[in-house]
Amino acid sequence: MMPHAPSTLSESEIAQIEQHKYFLSEKAGYDVGWEHAEQDWREHFGPQAATAESATATVRPKGLGGFFKRLISRAAV
Repeated sequence: MMPHAPSTLSESEIAQIEQHKYFLSEKAGYDVGWEHAEQDWREHFGPQAATAESATATVRPKGLGGFFKRLISRAAV
């Protein structure tokens, strides 16, 4: 468990960070700590990350037609 919960995080976000900390620690082979897990979660999954991702995301066509359009556009480059 984490030592203290910042008031800016919701209970859901705290649970997500705890889970993220678990997976990061399992991958690293040691406890990465709450601070590292929180920072990594904020960068990759937090509200600001979602906003930044949606601002830079490109709309991709779906289905096989979209696959072929992407394939052709890459071949043309």
